[in-house]
Amino acid sequence: MKSCCFTGHRHISAEDALSAKIELDVTIRRLIRAGVCHFYCGGARGFDTLAAEAVIHLKNTFPFIKLYLILPCKSQTEFWSERDKQRYSFILSHADDVQCLYETYHKRCMYERNKALVTSADVCVCYLKEPQSGTAFTVALAAKRKLKIIPLCLTEAESAAFEAAFLSPQLDLESFEFS
Repeated sequence: MKSCCFTGHRHISAEDALSAKIELDVTIRRLIRAGVCHFYCGGARGFDTLAAEAVIHLKNTFPFIKLYLILPCKSQTEFWSERDKQRYSFILSHADDVQCLYETYHKRCMYERNKALVTSADVCVCYLKEPQSGTAFTVALAAKRKLKIIPLCLTEAESAAFEAAFLSPQLDLESFEFS
């Protein structure tokens, strides 16, 4: 294992955001101890932002780790709040490399970004609460490609449902919608 990608929803409850920050720190530290030093993030609001900020913070302790951003398009932040744009600028300025797939938004650019994240990684750390979402599709793709998947912030019931849906050998990508 050398690389990890992150995927998760754009909207996270305040309670889950706090839990996600703690779980991200613990999980990333464990991954680093296991030899992971390349972290790939899609640059979206929500979980992607929390994950990128966690990697940036841990670079102070582990200066050899790298943060790579794979962005869907240059216009990604067009409708974001000023605060979200500032956080995004901070992340961009601290990334070791930034790859932007398209100049402008188009229907499949998010899908292409998610596919690029998965193909870059050995491990997928996710925040998944919505079963019909781009995040669900990305996790399903990661499972199909046999990546180790680490879900964060799951209750016991959610954990059982996650395992049944995503860790089944009969996983069917067609059952996941990508929006």
